[in-house]
Amino acid sequence: MLTNQDFSVACGVLRSMYTSLIEVEDLTQELSQAVARQDQVSVRMFLAMRQAEIERLTGYQKRLNHQCDQLPSDQGQQLREMLTGTYRGPVPVPGAEPMLRQAEKNRSALERVRRADQAVSCRLAGSNSFYTKKKP
Repeated sequence: MLTNQDFSVACGVLRSMYTSLIEVEDLTQELSQAVARQDQVSVRMFLAMRQAEIERLTGYQKRLNHQCDQLPSDQGQQLREMLTGTYRGPVPVPGAEPMLRQAEKNRSALERVRRADQAVSCRLAGSNSFYTKKKP
């Protein structure tokens, strides 16, 4: 059974992820403004800063994956589902609720970042954008 400690650790990582997601969102807005100004120096700077923050997010995700991997298989799967929003069972313990709320906040922030990234990518790359390229 997942414990309050499991949820507490995951929630701490999720809070750190949220901070990074908000930073990526802010940097994406700055990037968008630099693109609109056609300021190539600022574009490169904001891209590099965003990449560093995205790498930090990757590290947080690895920590969560490691935590899930260290748990017994069924508990690890349950925690993964709770983190990704695919868990449909009852909340196992009251300690899970803050983690579930944080995971939802993170998913919402990630979607905002994705939309902003898509807009700036399409402005920068046009038909060559990652978002508009045809998938084979």
